[in-house]
Amino acid sequence: METQAEVFEPLELRYSDLVLLSSSRITSSSLSCEELERIEFISGGVMRALGPSGPGLLAITGVPKAPALRRDLLPLARKLALLGQKERAQVLKDIGLGSDVSMRNLDRAVSSFAMQLKYEQFSDLESVSPLFNNGQEDIEDMQKRRSVDDWQVFHGHEQQLIGNIFRELGLCMMDLGFQLAQVCDNLIGGKELGQSILDAGLAKGRLIHYHSVLDNLLLKEENKRTKGSISKARPTTTSSVINLSNTLSLTNLHVSASSDNKVLSNFMKSEDEQFFCSKISTTGVSCRRKYFSNLWQQWHYDYGIFTVLTSPLFMSSCGLNDSFCFKDCSSPDEHTYLQLYDSNNDRVLLVKASPESFIIQVGESADILSNGKLRSTLHSVGRPSEIESLSRETFVVFLQPPWNKVLPIPSYLMDAEVKDEEYLASNDACLVGHMVGSGDSNHIVQEIFKSIPPLSSRLRPGMTFAEFSRETTKQYYGGGGTQSGRQ
Repeated sequence: METQAEVFEPLELRYSDLVLLSSSRITSSSLSCEELERIEFISGGVMRALGPSGPGLLAITGVPKAPALRRDLLPLARKLALLGQKERAQVLKDIGLGSDVSMRNLDRAVSSFAMQLKYEQFSDLESVSPLFNNGQEDIEDMQKRRSVDDWQVFHGHEQQLIGNIFRELGLCMMDLGFQLAQVCDNLIGGKELGQSILDAGLAKGRLIHYHSVLDNLLLKEENKRTKGSISKARPTTTSSVINLSNTLSLTNLHVSASSDNKVLSNFMKSEDEQFFCSKISTTGVSCRRKYFSNLWQQWHYDYGIFTVLTSPLFMSSCGLNDSFCFKDCSSPDEHTYLQLYDSNNDRVLLVKASPESFIIQVGESADILSNGKLRSTLHSVGRPSEIESLSRETFVVFLQPPWNKVLPIPSYLMDAEVKDEEYLASNDACLVGHMVGSGDSNHIVQEIFKSIPPLSSRLRPGMTFAEFSRETTKQYYGGGGTQSGRQ
């Protein structure tokens, strides 16, 4: 039996229903029988989506104001990523952003710009942000000022707005995650998830640019120009654009997209190489290999409580003669390239979501604190190697417990000491004992799992969340980690 890769549309929960479900005032006396039945139906859907038999994520739709913020923020990820080193460092300093990836690596697949978000910023933001005070004119003015040349420099008004939009959208997404935590607490009993988020009082926001092949060529070309290695290079000004047509040819290009795979040039496609999976809900081995082998982000679990993501924005460059000219485009495969592994059915799910929805994934801390009533999501981000100019932009907020929160050992880990076989089959998909002997079709899946350190090796009795996060990071990316040599 072949491992399947299927386009998957998650449960969509309307924002108004999220607010209603998270309310503590839902009673049989305040609502009609029909409304109570509807709420019970929706609640069951939430638990099926986030529980042990579900995919571990859902989508929130109809969030007021947030889609407009998303549309303004996401294109700036690419702009930040392609700035020169010195200019970007100054802009990030002025905005208050940091980066948790090496920006000096010109072959990087991802550029990430991070900020710590705090609940008390709500009141501060209302006083300084034009977005809270009829600031639509400021946004529209910023959009009108954008030209091809504008994308090579950040203006002062842009810097102020990006910081404000980052915080406002981030705080909105924090609230979505907190309200979902309250819903889950109501359904599974207790207040562990919501209280942990409140006690932490903070989250990390990340604005992420997933590089196209062309982006990396532009970074390398700009690096050569700044070092003066190209003779008669034009001086870098706000009106100059990089012209690669005379210095690089993509006709014979082979660029590494992951640690063990090559990306074919867009100009070297044969009929077989043009094979695409758009409008196909179930794909075969060839397409499955594409999704596993070509990754913007490797397979992993998030270790917080919830991860809240915008639906991604895709951008495509206009061409080599004008590197900073680019446009929004739809997903070539009609999904987000967010991939989940469904251990219950031994398949990969390719998440499809509406552009203005917000995706919420279950992290390992929620799995632990709920004693397995919620299931953490094993996921990655696939990379469509057929299109060299396609980049992916998204904004992510990670909700977590307090750093000093002592994490309990869930019963399924303790039971594993007695019933190891049952544990492998149901509770730690990171171990692949239950897949041995299932045939050659699972070879790639087994390879994925080998790069995931099992929860049982990262969580020990008495560990705080800070210790758990450090150990997790170490086992993934530290010296000798399962993914230490990967991009």
